[in-house]
Amino acid sequence: MNIQVEERKPGVFVVGLAGQFDVSVSPQVRKVLLSIFRKNVSHIIVDLKDVPYIDSSGVATFVESLRLSRKDKIRFSLAGACRSVESIFDLDNLKSVFEMAPDTNDLIDGEQPG
Repeated sequence: MNIQVEERKPGVFVVGLAGQFDVSVSPQVRKVLLSIFRKNVSHIIVDLKDVPYIDSSGVATFVESLRLSRKDKIRFSLAGACRSVESIFDLDNLKSVFEMAPDTNDLIDGEQPG
C-alpha cells in the first residue's frame, strides 16, 4: 500500500491510500494516522479513491481513529470510497457513523476557518 500525507490547509490533513487495505497493511496505516493525531490538527480526511478493497482490520483501524477523533474533538472523514468499499461500511452499519463524501475537495471546501 502507498500512503501519502498532505496538509492541505492549516490543520487539515489528507491521507491518501492506494492499494488493498487488509490485515497486512493495517498496522502501517494505523501508525500513520496516530502520528497525525499528535500534530496540531483539526480535520483528518482519508482519501480512499485508490482503495479497491478493505477488510475488517481496515474498518477497525478507522473505527479506532474515529474514537480518538471524538475524544480529541478532531473531525475525521472518509472520502472517495468506491462502491465495493462503501458496501463494507453499509454491511457493518457504519456508513451513518462516519462522515463520508464522494471527494476530498467536498470536505476541504466545506471547512470553516478556525
